[in-house]
Amino acid sequence: MERNVRNLGVFVATLAMIASVLIVPSVSADGHDLEISGLGDDGVTSYASQYGTAEFLITISSMAGSAHNNVSITASADWGSITTEASVTDGSNGCTDENVETDFGAGGTIEACISVSVAEAGADIGDVGAVTVSATSAEDSIGDSTEFTVQVSNWRAYSNDGAQSYAEGDTNQYTISVKNIKVDENGDAVEIDDAISISLSTVGSGWNIDSDDAAWDKAELTATIQYLAADADYDLVLDIQLVGEIVPASSYVGNSFVVFTVQDGTVYTLVSLEASVADNFSVNVTGSGNYDSDSGCSDAEDATGWTPTVKNFGNTMDSFSITFDTADAAGAGWTVDGATSDNTGMLNPKFEHNEADGTGMFTMNVGLHIPAGLPAGTMHGFTMTVISDTDSSVTQTQSFSATVTQCYGLTMTVDKAADSANPGNSADFTISVTNGGNGDDTVSLATMGASEWSPTLAESELTIASGATSTTLLSITVPSDASANAASGSVMAHAYSEGCGDDTTDCGYAYDVSVSVTANQVYGLTAGYYSNETDVVKDTVSVQETMTVQMKFTVTNDGNGNDEIVLSLANAPAWVTLGQTEALAGPGQTMTLTVDVGPAGAVGDYTFQVTATSADGTTSSTTEDLTVTVTEKVDDSGGPATEKVEEDDSPGFGIITAIAAIGAVLLIRRRL
Repeated sequence: MERNVRNLGVFVATLAMIASVLIVPSVSADGHDLEISGLGDDGVTSYASQYGTAEFLITISSMAGSAHNNVSITASADWGSITTEASVTDGSNGCTDENVETDFGAGGTIEACISVSVAEAGADIGDVGAVTVSATSAEDSIGDSTEFTVQVSNWRAYSNDGAQSYAEGDTNQYTISVKNIKVDENGDAVEIDDAISISLSTVGSGWNIDSDDAAWDKAELTATIQYLAADADYDLVLDIQLVGEIVPASSYVGNSFVVFTVQDGTVYTLVSLEASVADNFSVNVTGSGNYDSDSGCSDAEDATGWTPTVKNFGNTMDSFSITFDTADAAGAGWTVDGATSDNTGMLNPKFEHNEADGTGMFTMNVGLHIPAGLPAGTMHGFTMTVISDTDSSVTQTQSFSATVTQCYGLTMTVDKAADSANPGNSADFTISVTNGGNGDDTVSLATMGASEWSPTLAESELTIASGATSTTLLSITVPSDASANAASGSVMAHAYSEGCGDDTTDCGYAYDVSVSVTANQVYGLTAGYYSNETDVVKDTVSVQETMTVQMKFTVTNDGNGNDEIVLSLANAPAWVTLGQTEALAGPGQTMTLTVDVGPAGAVGDYTFQVTATSADGTTSSTTEDLTVTVTEKVDDSGGPATEKVEEDDSPGFGIITAIAAIGAVLLIRRRL
């Protein structure tokens, strides 16, 4: 904070430090009538330089008002190591006449001028002389005596400003003057080139001091005079503002003083600026506020309390009335404790506060009960109004309230734990999230699982009202190349309440469910012609009557799992039979199978097809036409003959091989 504003106050104790008494009472012993009073440059003190003269104007009077004759006035100055005589001259015309009156009538007085030569005493700058003035008369042989002070200095500081009136915030101007009184051995005035500072010396707060003078340092609250011409005066004009409610009212403790120290390092003097401070009434109430209650998700009511404190922030004594308005809380069914009208009684002003013992303040206790299970954001309370008994315009209202905070709670379910789908297709799960908290909740959703199964949520956020349930879909896609019964493993869906914030690692407002998906078995077959090693398609065969021959065809399992394939003939003559009626093929496997041809009919062409049907009973594939040409038997020996199929034309099953293959299929099925 800038130091250009510093509040300073002056308390009553400062008065004891101020030498501002204009009339000095007598200090003589009892039994006399004469009385001496007097005035120097500043109260009972006068100033003179090393070669100058200090003067005092005194008045001799009768305490009884009687006449006195042959009045004798004497004066001397005690400098510690030396005592000098002081001259006494007539003071009725300003210390100009030599002759002093010696008589005064009833009710009369004598004015005299006391002059003290500093040079005669050989005193130095900074020395102080005690001047004793005595007076006797024909009627009062005891007489009276009093003391004055001579300060040896090259300058004197003073202010001619009287008491100025202040209300809170007012600014008045004061002038502090520094007069050059330095003379040389010849009594001629000379300049001062030693620095003289004028600094605020009071301790406390309540005053803001400033000046437009170039010599004024606002931060240090000091003006420094570097040079004074001979017989010159330096006037420091100050703007003094009353702030802070800390300066006591004059009606309470008397006028206040803002005191400055003027010094050159050797001589120190005080200049007091008097202020008449008006009454200021103010109040400060603390201890109120809003309480955050977590009873929204509880079956038990909550309660809280406050200790409001009423402080007199004025500058004089005051009392305050206290009233409450509990309509808001009562209307909502909330209970208020301790909210009873009261009065503080008289409280000390702000500058007399003491936190340790509670001086200047009044404290009470109030409480509020909050029902359970209320929605987030529900807020109710009561107010407390404090009014000054002296000035009804001085008032302050404080609010006491409680707000039900949001509590969080989630539950999460899924319509099924597992599902299956064909490769390339997805399985959908319905995720339900219920908000068990007492306010709207924005729930963030996330998944965790094997990336190749592409787990996906339809929404990444759900805004759910208190007590409501929202749903979304979790889709898991079976990889297009998945084999039958391949499993996704555990796929998790997570729900995070907004109460988790950014860190969801250990959040207590989170929930998750796990699901899984398996790949269905899909069936596919391709039945087709057999091609030999030279890629010649073998879709026809020629056979002589009464002879046998084998034809071949292929079946490919285009599904994603093992398939038990059933084989059948279409449009075939009775003498055409399959080498096997069942076959087991793995995914992607191509099998070469046979048809046994044993003509028992007329010569000619015969066309038929082979159909392969998957284990699902619906998926099938049929070859295109297979043709058998039966020719007339030609045999040189005249006996029956069987055509022998060359090995390189028979990479598939022969008759015996076919029988073995059928046995293997039956064995496999039995194991299954």
